[in-house]
Amino acid sequence: MFISLRKNLMLVLCTFVNLMLILLMFYIGRVVQVIHFTNGYSFPVSSFQGTIQAIISLICFLMVLIDYKKGRTIAYCLLFILLVHNVIAMAVTHILTAIPGIMTSFVSLFTVTLLSKFYRKEAENSISDYVTGLFNRRKFVTDAEIYVSGKTPFYLANVAVRDFAKIVDSYGLKAGDYVLKVIAERISGRLEKTDIVYRIAGSNFAILFYGQKNPLDIIEELVNAVKEEILIPRQFSASGKTVSSCYPVLACGISKYTGMEEDYITVFNQSDLALTQARKSSSQNIIVYDDKMQKEQDNQLEAEKLILESIKNDYFYLVYQPQYEISNKKLRGFETLIRCKKPDGTIVSPGFYIPVAERSNLILEIDDYVLKRAMTEFKPILDQLTKKVTISVNVSAKNISKENFAEKIETLISETEFPSECLEIEITEYSLAESMENTIRNIKQLRAMGVQIALDDFGTGYTSIAQLMNLPINLLKIDKSLIDDIEENQRNRDLVDSVIYMGHIMNCEVISEGVETENQLKLLNEHNCDFVQGYVWGKPMAYDDAIALSKTI
Repeated sequence: MFISLRKNLMLVLCTFVNLMLILLMFYIGRVVQVIHFTNGYSFPVSSFQGTIQAIISLICFLMVLIDYKKGRTIAYCLLFILLVHNVIAMAVTHILTAIPGIMTSFVSLFTVTLLSKFYRKEAENSISDYVTGLFNRRKFVTDAEIYVSGKTPFYLANVAVRDFAKIVDSYGLKAGDYVLKVIAERISGRLEKTDIVYRIAGSNFAILFYGQKNPLDIIEELVNAVKEEILIPRQFSASGKTVSSCYPVLACGISKYTGMEEDYITVFNQSDLALTQARKSSSQNIIVYDDKMQKEQDNQLEAEKLILESIKNDYFYLVYQPQYEISNKKLRGFETLIRCKKPDGTIVSPGFYIPVAERSNLILEIDDYVLKRAMTEFKPILDQLTKKVTISVNVSAKNISKENFAEKIETLISETEFPSECLEIEITEYSLAESMENTIRNIKQLRAMGVQIALDDFGTGYTSIAQLMNLPINLLKIDKSLIDDIEENQRNRDLVDSVIYMGHIMNCEVISEGVETENQLKLLNEHNCDFVQGYVWGKPMAYDDAIALSKTI
């Protein structure tokens, strides 16, 4: 708004100066024919008028530079006045000295036209996307700001092409540009005149829907239209095929400007949050923003900040839940569990930050923290014990599937001098779905080092028995959800019995977690379960208590 006001003021000033010069030129032409100076020098008034006309032309050019639309219109008017004046002067006086003025007026009009066309093209290019021909992000920002400043209601759809990177990887950049162009045409062809689509960046588009009508039905039509087959001509495809094809799918987040938001950025961020949810969803391509998403986003950022601060300032600490042989209650070892205590004494539940960490790479940092701390804390104690105990540490699917995970554990063992046979890595069945080749290789390397491998939450995943039979796993953990109803539910008892039997066939020992009652303990013993873990014999305990318990064996 400030820039627009400044432009208008400059145009008014230039117009005023030009009008004054035109009046001066008219006045001098009527009053005198020759201008005399005090030193005796003189020259014809027509030369002075020509100089003034040249200045007027330059100011007209300047007005076009300031604003090619308004400046061009004003310049046309002023130059037309000069042209008419020169033509009349020549007709009345029959003096050919007016011809240069007429030529200057025509040249100036032509120059103003060229300048205005050039700057109009520049302006159009500055708000247009080269690939699709749609408006670009700069134009989107301008239009959105106008809507918000005028309190004009609108809906905003933030749209992205799912797996667009795969299209580019498969067929090349030219094919990607071609696909984007086709998608842009399909979207534009189904919008009303008042609705505008923009290409924001990459495969992301934004659509402004004017008014208060919910555009959900239109968006559904767009998604259905775009996912139809796109044939990629040979000249655009890097694959070398005569004709390639793809079936792009859109993900879309929708938000509404209610008039309460201070700027367009708030509305855009809301639609972007909804788009993020849509991209993560396997069943929904279109999601409408609600306030819960913002709360989840805030919690995500808060948890990420807490994790980073906890690692840096040592807010994290470990507790150890004992594991026992079911037949004689001899201590097998401990499962290591992470906890967080803020400087003010507040205990933060792992349920707050662990899910957040798993959605990001922060879970890798937590894994590394727990591994190193557990091995460092228990190494001196293990040296004092006549019977070794097992320290079990949970490792995320992201970590166990990394290429260098086994080497990282080997380095930690070397640095801490921790006995490898006392370390147990717990993984979940889900880990086997994350880069299975890397995961299996890491498991085999760890077992070759003497590290034990436990499969956590067994019975809740979808891993095939054939896969498990080929893995050198030494311990299966029965998930707590299968233990909870074992006393009342015969079906659960049969299922637990099958899991224990299956584990023994695989030459694995079996441990049940979440055992809370004596009846559960008795039933598990009857079904030949090897170990138990749970409140029935021991809650997670502090480090000092775990040391004291270890020294009793």
